Amino acid sequence: VLDPRALAPDEAEKIYDTLLDRMVTGYLKSGPDEMDYRAWRRLNTAPYVSDQHGARFVNVYVNDTSGDFFAASADRPMPVGSIVIKDSISAVESGGISRGPLFTMEKMPPGFAPKFGDWRYAMIMPNGKLFGMTGGAGNRAVEFCGECHLQVAQRDHLFELPEEFLRRQN
Repeated sequence: VLDPRALAPDEAEKIYDTLLDRMVTGYLKSGPDEMDYRAWRRLNTAPYVSDQHGARFVNVYVNDTSGDFFAASADRPMPVGSIVIKDSISAVESGGISRGPLFTMEKMPPGFAPKFGDWRYAMIMPNGKLFGMTGGAGNRAVEFCGECHLQVAQRDHLFELPEEFLRRQN
């Protein structure tokens, strides 16, 4: 894949399907098995390129606690315990595809990180190594996550998905 943006959604989905189990196996080395998100609600129909995540292909999943992701706002924040996950794959210069990091957001109790809407951000590398977590190991390494998400504070710090990739029925 030399030009990721030219990849058709069905082609991106096929590539993603072949990597998903290996991706999850790697991410799970970082922690609890309940973070196996494959059965969670996926909000997009096919992987899409996210410039905010290094121009990687991403997929967005939410846990059952999350409720209505699309109705979230500063006045109607996501419930404590909501988890939003973006897994990722990267196209490399040689044309190959590689597993990318897992990006997570977890809604914490009020007062955890008021500036960032009380979200805890984490980034887990494909081999399961924790790159960083808000309020924990590598906190400074993921501070940029919260800073970027300040752009959408009015949506409870949640970016919208591209319209053409929205899953209409969940």
